[in-house]
Amino acid sequence: MTNTNVLVEGEPAGLLLEALTSLMENSEEVDGMVRFEGPLAGDSGAALVHALGRVTAELHADDMRSFLPGATPNTRTEEQRAAEAFFILAKRVDEALTGQA
Repeated sequence: MTNTNVLVEGEPAGLLLEALTSLMENSEEVDGMVRFEGPLAGDSGAALVHALGRVTAELHADDMRSFLPGATPNTRTEEQRAAEAFFILAKRVDEALTGQA
C-alpha cells in the first residue's frame, strides 16, 4: 500500500503510514502514557526517520526563534520536541492521505 504520489516532509505518505501503523500495532499503555515500540526496517523505517528529522528540525528552529527579542521563549525539552514532532507528522500523514491538507 505504498502511495508514492503523495509526499509528506519529502517522503512517500504510504511508506510513512506503513511505519506509523507498525509502531501503533506494537504500542502499549503504561501509566497513562503510550509507548511505541517495534522494528522499523526497510524503506518505511527510513522514510519515518527522515520525516521525523525534518519536523524535529522545524520545531527546533521555532524554538530558537522564540528567544529573539520581543518573543516568548519556548523552553520545551528535547523529549517534548520529539513527541510533538511525532504527533505533528502523524497528523500531516493523515491529512495528506485523506485530502484534508
